[in-house]
Amino acid sequence: MNTYSGNKRLMADKTGYDAADEGEAQSGRWLISYSDLITTLMVLFLALYVLQLAKTRELEIKALERHVVTEAASATPDVSKKQLLSLLEPLRDNRQITISNAAQGVEIAINAKILFNSGDARLLPDSFDVLNQIASVLRERSKNNILVEGHTDNVPISTAKYESNWELSSARAGAVVRFFADKGIEAHRMAAIGRADNFPLIIGDDAAARAANRRVTILVEY
Repeated sequence: MNTYSGNKRLMADKTGYDAADEGEAQSGRWLISYSDLITTLMVLFLALYVLQLAKTRELEIKALERHVVTEAASATPDVSKKQLLSLLEPLRDNRQITISNAAQGVEIAINAKILFNSGDARLLPDSFDVLNQIASVLRERSKNNILVEGHTDNVPISTAKYESNWELSSARAGAVVRFFADKGIEAHRMAAIGRADNFPLIIGDDAAARAANRRVTILVEY
């Protein structure tokens, strides 16, 4: 074998080896790129999963907060009503003044003879003490709306000042509202309504029933 032939064979062998090495290198690079892609996708899906968990957790926390707020809101009126009833309880006076837990709120009913002379809507000076106590409690311990209603008996009235029980009952309710406003209760919280004899406390035409039906009710709404 001459030198030229040997060199040619060596070059051929070397070329073959280089081609094989290059093919293996290309194959290795492809595997590395594929591995990088898989790793990137795994990181992406993991990040999405973590974000979804965080979002779900946030929604659960918000739902829990709403539930707590709702429960607190529903419980607060009951607590406030109990506190107000407790504060007003000392005013109860042998059925002349009654304090009750009504469906609409806390109701204070005052017999009209404590507040007014017969057929009149001017507050008696003797009524100022009890009305002052009520006003103090409602001013300092409650911010709820107050509905004052005047009630009469079923005996018709017709005077120069009050043509019917409607006018008389409305004037009596207005007198109490005006008294409360003078004692610092916000006017926008209050309303005065005349009920005449349409909502009797006791059904009957005897003197006792008529006396019980002449009253002013103060409803603190809840």
